[in-house]
Amino acid sequence: MKKKMELIAVFDIGTSAVKGLLIKKDGSIYTEGAKTVQTFKGENGKMEQDPEEWWSGIREITDSWFERHAIPREAIQAVTFSGQMEDVILIRGNETTKRAILYSDMRAGEEAGWIRRHHPYLEDVTANTIAPSTPLAKLRWLAHHGEKAGTVVFSAKDYIIYKLTGSLVTDTVTGATTGAMDIHSKSWYPDILQKAGCPHFSLPELLAPEAVAGYVAGNSCGLPAGIPVMCGAGDAGASTMGAGALQEGDSYYYIGTTGWAAVPAAEPASSSTGVFTLAHLLPQHYISIAPLLNAGNVLDWAKQTYMPDAGYHAFDETINAARPGAGGLLFLPYLHGERFPVQDKKAAGLFYGIRPDTTASDFMRAVVEGLCYSLRHVADSLIGSGKGDITLIGGGTKSRAWCQVLADVTGQTVRVPENSEYLPAFGISATAFYQLGWSPDYHTFAADFLKKRNDAMYQPHLENCELYENGYAAYLKLYPAVETLSLI
Repeated sequence: MKKKMELIAVFDIGTSAVKGLLIKKDGSIYTEGAKTVQTFKGENGKMEQDPEEWWSGIREITDSWFERHAIPREAIQAVTFSGQMEDVILIRGNETTKRAILYSDMRAGEEAGWIRRHHPYLEDVTANTIAPSTPLAKLRWLAHHGEKAGTVVFSAKDYIIYKLTGSLVTDTVTGATTGAMDIHSKSWYPDILQKAGCPHFSLPELLAPEAVAGYVAGNSCGLPAGIPVMCGAGDAGASTMGAGALQEGDSYYYIGTTGWAAVPAAEPASSSTGVFTLAHLLPQHYISIAPLLNAGNVLDWAKQTYMPDAGYHAFDETINAARPGAGGLLFLPYLHGERFPVQDKKAAGLFYGIRPDTTASDFMRAVVEGLCYSLRHVADSLIGSGKGDITLIGGGTKSRAWCQVLADVTGQTVRVPENSEYLPAFGISATAFYQLGWSPDYHTFAADFLKKRNDAMYQPHLENCELYENGYAAYLKLYPAVETLSLI
């Protein structure tokens, strides 16, 4: 008798695309799908997306699975999610949901300042700084601008869970980014919306990532009715799981449009350092995350500036062929300001060391080297230098030049896991494996499916390491030298 196919549907709703995977019980990826989404930008730092576009992206992916690829619907045993965090999405029954305010939206600066002045203790409660990106500040902004009552959810995946099940929930990883969750008890801080001046809004239920948020209702997205839907986790928690960072001493970099370095921790970090503290998927554990505003977005800028008509492969090959050290040219990659270890939203990019023999390829190489110096600076500030191999995940890993330069700049082996661009989705699949009894715990999942991948390994070229040590020392002097300089 032919064995019944059993699959988990996993969706990762990121800033640039909705991605979907079907994962088999043996941990292999059966098939995948993706749909791009658009961001609406406006004045005063406004950044929004249409939640219905996330939903239509999910539906297009599932239609492809079931209609074009003839995958049997009954093979799907459960659904789980990862998604962008620090969003504000207001839900009001049968009303069409308005655009979501994204994590990168910075309109609530005054409101964040008010909360910090009037409730300074909140940063100890939440272990995170109240910033313009913090959802609590955005809710205060909405209240000031006459937004009527509704229940708020904080991750893109929370909206899809609502569409599938009718449940209004968020996970404790995402909850840690809201400015409203007590990081120690993993519960909403009492009367927090009243304290912030937005009491007519309602908070969703907080659930552990592996908890069942509800069951697929009706014929949503063609998924089988009645199968369990896990709460899942925000993208940073999912990525941490996917990178196999489960205990102190583990670490990884994420390089996407933006980026971060992260380590598991036994205790929350101080918010005064600029480090974020999130709940881990593992109970009683935390994730210390140092964010970067400049990563793949800067590489995209360099490509559009220097090789707009070339493909990314040609761009990457040009960087690879350029001379290490870029002929002495240094690049400070703070095109979008920065959050850690430098905390300066007005910081800007800088080229230093232009000479008569500086070439266009030197400029491109210097951009990648500057990004790698920045990543090293973050890691040195967060976890110290020279701590074993570097696990590198995210779409930026497609650039072999970037991966190799990072190995040379740090003097450490860079490990890029298989299917790195899907790692948040693959990592969060652990919640469904656990809930279905396919894995007894997260450590077993990591041992069975994360430690046995065919990872790409980049070894440092020792002949370049001394060159980059000198370059890194010079790089560290760049920002302090120009910190007070402003031309605008």
